[in-house]
This record gives sequence, C-alpha cells and structure tokens, in this order.
Amino acid sequence: MKTWEQRKFSELFFKSKLKNNSLFSSDKIISVATMTWKKPDASRSSDDYMKTYNIAKMGDIVFEGHTTKEFANGRFVENTLGDGIVSHIFDVYSPVMKLDLFYWKYFIHNERSIGPLLKRSTTNARMMSNLVERDVLKQFLPVPSSIEQSSIGHILHLIDNLIAANEYNLKNALNIRGRLNLHLLT
Repeated sequence: MKTWEQRKFSELFFKSKLKNNSLFSSDKIISVATMTWKKPDASRSSDDYMKTYNIAKMGDIVFEGHTTKEFANGRFVENTLGDGIVSHIFDVYSPVMKLDLFYWKYFIHNERSIGPLLKRSTTNARMMSNLVERDVLKQFLPVPSSIEQSSIGHILHLIDNLIAANEYNLKNALNIRGRLNLHLLT
C-alpha cells in the first residue's frame, strides 16, 4: 500500500466553461441537490435561458453553495448520472485526468475530507457560499493511488447498495405488516 500523496486541486480538476448552447434540452437538467434528472415539466426555462446552463459531464464535480448543518460551506457533488446541464449558479469542475468515479463520488462529498478545503476557498453570502476559483485551485487534497481509489470506491459503492437493498426490504416488510394488521382488523 502506497502513501497517499498531497495533490493540488488544480492538478486534479479545472473549472469547466462549457455552456449549453442548445446541446441539451430540458430532459437533461440535473438536480444537483439530489443528483437526479429533473422532470421536464419541472423546469419552464425557455430555450434561450437554457443556453446559460453549464454542461456537467459524467465524472464532473459540481459545487452547490447552499449551507446546511452537515455542509457548513456548501458541498461538491459528483455527476454520476451522465452528461447533462445544471443551472449557471453552479460551478462545474472537470477532472484533468481519468479518476475513479466511485471513489470521488464519496470523497468529494464528504465534509470531513472536503470541509477544510471549502472553508479556505469560499466566501459567505446570505444562506449560500460562493466558491473562489483561485483559492480552491491552490488547495491540497490527500489522494490515494488509482488502484486504492478503485478498491475504496467499489467497497463504498457496495456498502451503499447493501444499505439500499436492506431499506427496500424493510419498506416491503413494513408494507406487508401493515396489510396483515389491516386484514386482522377487518
């Protein structure tokens, strides 16, 4: 096992300047908060306004500046859905090189790993943080080897899938119990 390296953010990501320019329609709008596709009818943006949207490719990270108890200075969310568009209020950063999708999905969204970096790279506005590009690009991150990234990422993805499967099974069990209770009462 190799020692993790300290890598400059700018060695890993660059700020994307790609605008929509009618490449994507409203069915490819990504909700950054939930990392899901927005329903086409949920957005009533005109075609001209959608040209202001930023393109977020698979593997890009998007900065969401909304502050919460969990994310004091905003947060990064990795695009794991596919190529799409996000509102122009979000900053999009693209990887300089191929990075492990699963590893970065969890690492970049973890307050303990990214919180200090964001604290040094954001300015606070009302209920929202703004990412200062020149500051974030100077920050350092601990980065494992690509083999370790792959191993860690796949383990975390497997754990997520197991949790989701158990939540689904629990929901079904509660549904069955509810139907049995209803049956017993009638």
